Amino acid sequence: MDDLGYSSQACTASVLRPETATESQCGRPLGLRFHLKSGYLYVADAYKGLLRVAPGGGEATVLVTEVDGAPLRFTNRVDVDQVTGEVYFTDSSMTYQRSQHEMVTRTGDSTGRLMRYDPQTGKVVVLQSGITYPNGLTMSADRTHLIISSTGPCKLLRYWIKGHKTGTMEVFADLSGYPDNVTSDKRGGYWVALHREKNELPFGVNSHLLALRISANGKIIEEMRVPKSVRPTEIMERKGGRLFMGSVELPYVSVVTRKSMQIEIN
Repeated sequence: MDDLGYSSQACTASVLRPETATESQCGRPLGLRFHLKSGYLYVADAYKGLLRVAPGGGEATVLVTEVDGAPLRFTNRVDVDQVTGEVYFTDSSMTYQRSQHEMVTRTGDSTGRLMRYDPQTGKVVVLQSGITYPNGLTMSADRTHLIISSTGPCKLLRYWIKGHKTGTMEVFADLSGYPDNVTSDKRGGYWVALHREKNELPFGVNSHLLALRISANGKIIEEMRVPKSVRPTEIMERKGGRLFMGSVELPYVSVVTRKSMQIEIN
């Protein structure tokens, strides 16, 4: 067992020992981001906090487990400013852990936080508190603001880190479903994965919104619909019109090929 409490035997889930029973000890990485210049990999682990893995790999170093005396209970997503090296991350709730994530939505918990870690000084500051279920996080292409998915309210939020609006947060887009992670579409906009639609029913037409592409000014410009059994946590766009789709419910990554506005899952 390593210093983080991990051992392959103790941390392997089974029918008799589900992942919710092991993850509080073993950890649950929810967000990953490289700092390209240094080669460091930053990890947002739901239970262990903000971690960092050296360029050569090996055991992760714990960087942050609490901020202003309050422990990180649900560390969720991380992004890195590739110019300054500063690390931004979300803590989805100060009340509930990841294993209780449904309660965050059900109760309307608004104790989430957005934070910034400075690797030069080791200091971390709370940029915004009182957020309702801050989940996904990504930096804008011009590095002036952060886009945060607020799951329960079905919104994308924008937090300004540069310019005359620095330190303020506003609604960026209203969504028709519950957002998970949000990523850059490499064209100034964003892809946001939806767990399900607001008023989705288990019966009827076997189709639902899986993801939305949002423009740089917060407008919906593309939709992806698939069978209801497909529930992604993240959509990542790469060259050639290919979209990589991850899900906590599936043991593999799906590759989605776009043909004009037609989308086929391979």
